[in-house]
Amino acid sequence: MRHFTLIFLIFFCASLVYGQELPSDKIEEAVASYEAKIEQATTLVDCGHALDGPAYFLKQMENSWLDAMLLVASDSKNSIGSEIYANFKRLNSIDTNHNLYPKVQEVLKNLLKHTSVKSTVYRLNILKSEEINAFATLGGYLYVTSGLLEFVDSYDELAFIIGHEIAHEERLHTQRKVTKLTLLSDIENLTRMEGFTDIAKKINSTFSAPFDQIDEYEADKNGFDLAKAAGYDTTKFADFFKKLEKNQQQDLLKKLTSTHPFAEHRKKCIANYISQK
Repeated sequence: MRHFTLIFLIFFCASLVYGQELPSDKIEEAVASYEAKIEQATTLVDCGHALDGPAYFLKQMENSWLDAMLLVASDSKNSIGSEIYANFKRLNSIDTNHNLYPKVQEVLKNLLKHTSVKSTVYRLNILKSEEINAFATLGGYLYVTSGLLEFVDSYDELAFIIGHEIAHEERLHTQRKVTKLTLLSDIENLTRMEGFTDIAKKINSTFSAPFDQIDEYEADKNGFDLAKAAGYDTTKFADFFKKLEKNQQQDLLKKLTSTHPFAEHRKKCIANYISQK
C-alpha cells in the first residue's frame, strides 16, 4: 500500500507540473513494474549518491508519462538526426580522415552484433574538437570528439563509451528528452512535429537535473553489458571515470544542477557490475 501511495503521489505531482492527466493504463503498468524496479534501484543505493535512489523512482514515473504523451515516428527521428549531421558537415566539423577512424568503426561494428534493437542504423562520426565528449542524437547518429580519442587509453574504454551512447538511443533517453522539451515549449500542440529539430539541438543542455542523471546510470549499465558481450575487458571500463574524478569537485549544488552523476559514483557502480559477474 505504501508503494502504491508513493506512485499515486508521483503521478499526481507530474500531472500538476506538466498540466496533463496521465492515462490509467500507464498508471497500472507503472504499478505492475514497480516492485521489479526496486531491485534495479538497489544498485544506486550501493554505489551512488544519497539522492540517486529517490531520483530513480521519480524518473521511472516521468518516463511512463512521457511515453504516453508523444510518440516520435521513425521518419521524424531520422529527419532530426540527419539535419543535425548536415549542420556539422556544413561547419566542416566531421573528421573522416582521422587516423583512428577505422578502429572506431571497428569498435562500433563489434558492439552492434550484440544490440537488442536491430532496426536502428547507427552512424558514428568523429568531431574535430578538443573537448572530451561523446553524445547521441535521434536517428542513430553517434558522435565522439577527437579530444575524447586522445583522452582514452584503450579500445576497451572506448567500447564502453560508445556502448553507453548506443544505450541512450535504445533506452529512448534522447527521445524522451526531446519529448519533454517539446511539451514544455509547445504544450498546446502535442502532435505537431514542426520545431522538433531546433529543440533536439538543445538536448545536451542542463534539464531537470538530477533526474536525468538516472539516464546516465542506465546507459552505463547497458553500455557495460554491451561492451562485455562484445568481448572487451570490463576492468578497463571505469578508466574514463577514474581520470575525470581527479579534477571533479563534489558538492550538493553541483549534484543538483548537473545532468551527469559524479565520476566517483559511476566508477563504483561499474565495480559493482564486475563483482556481480
